[in-house]
Amino acid sequence: MTVLEVLRRTEDFLRQRGVVSAQLDSQLLLAHALEMERLQVFMNFDRPMTDEELARTRPLVKRRSEGESIAYLFGNKEFWSLDFAVGPGVLVPRPETELLVEKALELIGDDEELFIADVCAGSGCVGISIASERSSVRVYATELSHEAIPWLNKNVAAHQMQTRVAVLGGDLMEPIPANREVDIVVSNPPYIEQAEMKGLEVARHEPHLALDGGPSGLDIYRRLVPQAASRARRAVLMEIGHDQGEAVSALFREAGLEPVVHQDLAGRDRVVAAAR
Repeated sequence: MTVLEVLRRTEDFLRQRGVVSAQLDSQLLLAHALEMERLQVFMNFDRPMTDEELARTRPLVKRRSEGESIAYLFGNKEFWSLDFAVGPGVLVPRPETELLVEKALELIGDDEELFIADVCAGSGCVGISIASERSSVRVYATELSHEAIPWLNKNVAAHQMQTRVAVLGGDLMEPIPANREVDIVVSNPPYIEQAEMKGLEVARHEPHLALDGGPSGLDIYRRLVPQAASRARRAVLMEIGHDQGEAVSALFREAGLEPVVHQDLAGRDRVVAAAR
Protein backbone atom coordinates (compact mmCIF):
# COMPACT_ATOMS: atom_id res chain seq x y z
CA MET A 1 0.00 0.00 0.00
CA THR A 2 1.12 3.52 -0.71
CA VAL A 3 1.39 6.27 1.90
CA LEU A 4 -1.82 7.84 0.58
CA GLU A 5 -3.74 4.57 0.79
CA VAL A 6 -2.62 3.98 4.39
CA LEU A 7 -3.42 7.57 5.27
CA ARG A 8 -6.97 7.27 3.93
CA ARG A 9 -7.59 3.93 5.62
CA THR A 10 -6.26 5.27 8.92
CA GLU A 11 -8.46 8.34 8.75
CA ASP A 12 -11.56 6.25 7.99
CA PHE A 13 -10.73 3.82 10.79
CA LEU A 14 -10.30 6.58 13.37
CA ARG A 15 -13.42 8.42 12.25
CA GLN A 16 -15.53 5.26 12.54
CA ARG A 17 -14.36 4.94 16.13
CA GLY A 18 -15.39 8.45 17.04
CA VAL A 19 -12.05 10.25 16.91
CA VAL A 20 -13.02 13.86 16.20
CA SER A 21 -9.61 14.87 14.85
CA ALA A 22 -9.29 11.78 12.61
CA GLN A 23 -7.79 13.60 9.63
CA LEU A 24 -5.10 15.44 11.57
CA ASP A 25 -4.34 12.48 13.81
CA SER A 26 -3.89 10.12 10.87
CA GLN A 27 -1.36 12.52 9.37
CA LEU A 28 0.52 12.87 12.66
CA LEU A 29 0.56 9.14 13.31
CA LEU A 30 1.86 8.34 9.86
CA ALA A 31 4.51 11.05 10.02
CA HIS A 32 5.69 9.63 13.34
CA ALA A 33 5.78 6.05 12.06
CA LEU A 34 7.64 7.12 8.91
CA GLU A 35 10.00 9.37 10.90
CA MET A 36 9.04 12.30 8.70
CA GLU A 37 7.75 15.82 9.14
CA ARG A 38 4.03 16.10 8.45
CA LEU A 39 4.71 18.04 5.23
CA GLN A 40 6.92 15.24 3.96
CA VAL A 41 4.00 12.81 4.22
CA PHE A 42 2.13 14.84 1.58
CA MET A 43 5.21 14.84 -0.63
CA ASN A 44 5.47 11.04 -0.51
CA PHE A 45 1.87 10.01 -1.22
CA ASP A 46 2.85 7.61 -4.00
CA ARG A 47 5.65 5.87 -2.12
CA PRO A 48 4.90 2.26 -1.11
CA MET A 49 5.22 1.60 2.63
CA THR A 50 7.49 -1.19 3.82
CA ASP A 51 6.35 -4.00 6.09
CA GLU A 52 8.44 -2.51 8.88
CA GLU A 53 6.74 0.90 8.49
CA LEU A 54 3.30 -0.70 8.52
CA ALA A 55 4.25 -2.66 11.63
CA ARG A 56 5.16 0.61 13.38
CA THR A 57 1.95 2.28 12.24
CA ARG A 58 -0.65 -0.33 13.28
CA PRO A 59 -0.18 -0.26 17.08
CA LEU A 60 -0.16 3.53 17.11
CA VAL A 61 -3.45 3.65 15.19
CA LYS A 62 -5.00 1.05 17.48
CA ARG A 63 -4.04 2.91 20.64
CA ARG A 64 -5.34 6.21 19.23
CA SER A 65 -8.63 4.54 18.25
CA GLU A 66 -9.01 3.47 21.88
CA GLY A 67 -8.77 7.06 23.06
CA GLU A 68 -5.12 7.33 24.06
CA SER A 69 -3.77 10.81 23.39
CA ILE A 70 -1.29 11.61 20.64
CA ALA A 71 1.02 13.02 23.32
CA TYR A 72 1.18 9.68 25.14
CA LEU A 73 1.80 7.84 21.86
CA PHE A 74 4.70 10.11 20.95
CA GLY A 75 5.96 10.64 24.51
CA ASN A 76 6.03 14.42 24.34
CA LYS A 77 3.86 17.53 24.14
CA GLU A 78 4.70 21.10 23.13
CA PHE A 79 3.75 23.80 25.63
CA TRP A 80 4.83 27.45 25.61
CA SER A 81 7.05 26.56 22.60
CA LEU A 82 8.93 24.08 24.80
CA ASP A 83 8.94 20.30 24.62
CA PHE A 84 7.74 18.30 27.64
CA ALA A 85 8.06 14.56 28.14
CA VAL A 86 4.74 12.94 29.07
CA GLY A 87 3.32 9.47 29.44
CA PRO A 88 0.98 7.35 31.58
CA GLY A 89 0.72 8.80 35.07
CA VAL A 90 1.06 12.49 34.22
CA LEU A 91 -1.45 14.98 32.82
CA VAL A 92 -0.84 16.10 29.24
CA PRO A 93 -0.29 19.90 29.08
CA ARG A 94 -3.14 21.78 27.40
CA PRO A 95 -2.84 24.96 25.31
CA GLU A 96 -5.36 26.80 27.48
CA THR A 97 -3.06 26.42 30.50
CA GLU A 98 -0.61 28.77 28.77
CA LEU A 99 -2.86 31.60 30.00
CA LEU A 100 -1.76 30.76 33.55
CA VAL A 101 1.87 31.22 32.50
CA GLU A 102 1.08 34.43 30.62
CA LYS A 103 -0.69 36.05 33.58
CA ALA A 104 2.06 35.04 35.99
CA LEU A 105 4.77 36.52 33.75
CA GLU A 106 2.91 39.84 33.68
CA LEU A 107 3.59 40.12 37.42
CA ILE A 108 7.31 39.34 37.25
CA GLY A 109 10.00 41.78 36.16
CA ASP A 110 12.73 40.58 33.82
CA ASP A 111 15.44 40.42 36.50
CA GLU A 112 13.40 39.97 39.67
CA GLU A 113 14.64 37.31 42.06
CA LEU A 114 11.36 35.71 43.10
CA PHE A 115 10.28 32.34 44.45
CA ILE A 116 7.37 30.69 42.66
CA ALA A 117 5.36 27.76 44.01
CA ASP A 118 4.02 25.58 41.19
CA VAL A 119 1.49 23.44 43.07
CA CYS A 120 0.14 20.22 41.50
CA ALA A 121 3.02 20.63 39.08
CA GLY A 122 2.49 17.44 37.04
CA SER A 123 4.86 17.56 34.07
CA GLY A 124 6.27 20.85 35.34
CA CYS A 125 5.09 22.73 32.26
CA VAL A 126 3.85 25.80 34.16
CA GLY A 127 6.78 26.35 36.49
CA ILE A 128 9.45 25.47 33.93
CA SER A 129 7.85 27.75 31.33
CA ILE A 130 7.84 30.67 33.79
CA ALA A 131 11.46 29.98 34.72
CA SER A 132 12.43 29.82 31.04
CA GLU A 133 11.21 33.40 30.58
CA ARG A 134 12.57 34.88 33.82
CA SER A 135 16.18 33.92 34.49
CA SER A 136 16.21 35.05 38.14
CA VAL A 137 13.11 33.12 39.21
CA ARG A 138 13.34 30.02 41.42
CA VAL A 139 10.54 27.45 41.52
CA TYR A 140 9.24 25.01 44.11
CA ALA A 141 7.39 22.36 42.07
CA THR A 142 5.19 20.29 44.38
CA GLU A 143 3.48 17.08 43.30
CA LEU A 144 1.64 14.38 45.26
CA SER A 145 1.60 11.66 42.59
CA HIS A 146 4.45 9.15 42.68
CA GLU A 147 3.72 8.39 39.02
CA ALA A 148 4.01 12.03 37.92
CA ILE A 149 7.19 12.91 39.81
CA PRO A 150 9.54 10.95 37.46
CA TRP A 151 8.12 12.90 34.51
CA LEU A 152 8.56 16.14 36.43
CA ASN A 153 12.19 15.29 37.22
CA LYS A 154 12.79 14.31 33.61
CA ASN A 155 11.52 17.64 32.32
CA VAL A 156 13.48 19.64 34.88
CA ALA A 157 16.64 17.87 33.70
CA ALA A 158 15.76 18.15 30.01
CA HIS A 159 15.42 21.93 30.34
CA GLN A 160 18.55 22.16 32.50
CA MET A 161 16.61 23.66 35.41
CA GLN A 162 18.07 21.51 38.21
CA THR A 163 19.54 24.53 40.01
CA ARG A 164 16.38 26.61 39.65
CA VAL A 165 13.46 24.19 39.99
CA ALA A 166 13.19 22.11 43.17
CA VAL A 167 10.93 19.05 42.87
CA LEU A 168 9.13 18.42 46.17
CA GLY A 169 6.92 15.40 46.72
CA GLY A 170 3.87 15.93 48.90
CA ASP A 171 0.41 17.45 49.26
CA LEU A 172 -0.17 20.97 47.90
CA MET A 173 2.08 23.51 49.68
CA GLU A 174 2.99 21.31 52.64
CA PRO A 175 6.37 20.19 51.17
CA ILE A 176 7.62 23.81 51.02
CA PRO A 177 9.38 24.55 54.35
CA ALA A 178 7.45 27.08 56.42
CA ASN A 179 10.51 29.34 56.71
CA ARG A 180 10.92 29.61 52.93
CA GLU A 181 9.52 32.72 51.28
CA VAL A 182 7.02 32.31 48.44
CA ASP A 183 6.23 35.29 46.25
CA ILE A 184 3.76 33.84 43.75
CA VAL A 185 1.68 30.67 43.83
CA VAL A 186 0.51 29.17 40.53
CA SER A 187 -1.52 26.00 40.17
CA ASN A 188 -3.51 23.95 37.69
CA PRO A 189 -5.27 21.69 40.19
CA PRO A 190 -7.81 18.92 39.49
CA TYR A 191 -11.19 20.59 38.98
CA ILE A 192 -13.51 18.22 37.09
CA GLU A 193 -16.65 17.18 38.96
CA GLN A 194 -16.75 13.49 39.80
CA ALA A 195 -20.08 13.01 38.02
CA GLU A 196 -18.51 14.24 34.78
CA MET A 197 -15.48 11.96 34.96
CA LYS A 198 -17.20 8.84 33.61
CA GLY A 199 -18.14 10.50 30.32
CA LEU A 200 -14.74 11.99 29.53
CA GLU A 201 -12.31 10.33 27.14
CA VAL A 202 -9.40 11.98 28.94
CA ALA A 203 -10.35 10.16 32.15
CA ARG A 204 -9.85 6.78 30.47
CA HIS A 205 -6.11 7.26 30.12
CA GLU A 206 -4.87 10.28 32.07
CA PRO A 207 -4.48 10.18 35.87
CA HIS A 208 -7.64 10.69 37.91
CA LEU A 209 -5.57 12.32 40.64
CA ALA A 210 -4.86 15.21 38.25
CA LEU A 211 -8.47 15.50 37.06
CA ASP A 212 -10.94 14.62 39.83
CA GLY A 213 -11.96 17.68 41.82
CA GLY A 214 -14.49 15.91 44.00
CA PRO A 215 -18.31 16.13 43.93
CA SER A 216 -18.35 19.87 43.19
CA GLY A 217 -14.98 20.11 41.43
CA LEU A 218 -13.82 22.48 44.19
CA ASP A 219 -12.22 20.11 46.73
CA ILE A 220 -8.63 21.17 46.05
CA TYR A 221 -9.46 24.89 45.82
CA ARG A 222 -11.06 24.79 49.27
CA ARG A 223 -7.76 23.52 50.71
CA LEU A 224 -5.25 25.26 48.46
CA VAL A 225 -6.63 28.81 48.33
CA PRO A 226 -6.22 29.43 52.08
CA GLN A 227 -2.74 27.87 52.02
CA ALA A 228 -1.67 29.97 49.04
CA ALA A 229 -3.18 33.19 50.42
CA SER A 230 -1.30 32.77 53.70
CA ARG A 231 2.07 32.24 51.97
CA ALA A 232 2.11 34.28 48.75
CA ARG A 233 3.66 37.70 49.19
CA ARG A 234 2.74 38.98 45.73
CA ALA A 235 0.02 36.95 43.96
CA VAL A 236 -1.97 33.74 43.62
CA LEU A 237 -3.07 32.40 40.22
CA MET A 238 -5.07 29.24 39.54
CA GLU A 239 -6.56 27.60 36.49
CA ILE A 240 -10.27 26.79 36.78
CA GLY A 241 -13.05 25.03 34.92
CA HIS A 242 -15.12 27.16 32.54
CA ASP A 243 -18.04 27.40 34.99
CA GLN A 244 -16.10 27.85 38.23
CA GLY A 245 -15.20 31.54 38.09
CA GLU A 246 -17.69 32.71 40.68
CA ALA A 247 -17.19 29.81 43.08
CA VAL A 248 -13.39 30.01 43.11
CA SER A 249 -13.49 33.82 43.30
CA ALA A 250 -15.61 33.50 46.44
CA LEU A 251 -12.95 31.27 47.99
CA PHE A 252 -10.30 33.88 47.15
CA ARG A 253 -12.36 36.59 48.87
CA GLU A 254 -12.85 34.42 51.95
CA ALA A 255 -9.05 34.15 52.10
CA GLY A 256 -8.66 37.94 51.96
CA LEU A 257 -7.76 38.29 48.29
CA GLU A 258 -9.60 40.29 45.60
CA PRO A 259 -9.65 38.12 42.46
CA VAL A 260 -9.88 38.84 38.76
CA VAL A 261 -11.17 36.18 36.35
CA HIS A 262 -9.37 35.94 33.00
CA GLN A 263 -10.84 34.28 29.89
CA ASP A 264 -9.03 32.03 27.44
CA LEU A 265 -9.05 32.42 23.64
CA ALA A 266 -12.43 30.68 23.48
CA GLY A 267 -13.93 33.29 25.79
CA ARG A 268 -14.28 30.89 28.72
CA ASP A 269 -13.28 31.59 32.29
CA ARG A 270 -9.86 29.99 32.70
CA VAL A 271 -7.68 31.68 35.33
CA VAL A 272 -8.50 33.33 38.65
CA ALA A 273 -5.73 35.68 39.79
CA ALA A 274 -5.25 37.98 42.75
CA ALA A 275 -2.29 40.29 43.27
CA ARG A 276 -1.59 41.95 46.59
